[in-house]
Amino acid sequence: MIELLAAAALAPWAHPLAFLPLPGWHTGASGNVPSLYGPSPFRAPKESTAWIARNVRYRDAATEDPPSRTLAHLPSSGVIVWAVIFQGQMREQKPISLNLDRAKHFACCEGEPVAGGEYELHGFGPRGAYTVYIRIYFGSRPTVASRAEARHALRRLELPT
Repeated sequence: MIELLAAAALAPWAHPLAFLPLPGWHTGASGNVPSLYGPSPFRAPKESTAWIARNVRYRDAATEDPPSRTLAHLPSSGVIVWAVIFQGQMREQKPISLNLDRAKHFACCEGEPVAGGEYELHGFGPRGAYTVYIRIYFGSRPTVASRAEARHALRRLELPT
């Protein structure tokens, strides 16, 4: 039984978080790294981050939250989708929904204002194995076209099972 529980805890970390390639977009990821999020019941909790960006060069480490150097150069046509998964539960009560229409809008960001603000989705991953946060940044107030681009990028996110 202990082996089964250990295997279940390790399974999502066999394939780190990533975005599948998308023409016109650039991607990056951290792989599995020690987690900066918490609290966690795990002795050495892990996290994995990934990003996909359009019309901006990504300038931050994949784990930077928020990616302030990149946001400082975000043009009005720029879109960034940034995601993190980590071991442990925060306030999540439901599975993650990759539906941009369900995202909460916030003014953004600490030290680096972003014209389009930040949209956030959060929940738990498949089988409750980890917590997921997704942040979408727009270089200007989102239009129908830029929201469609962000939705398309969200569909390229590969959450570990």
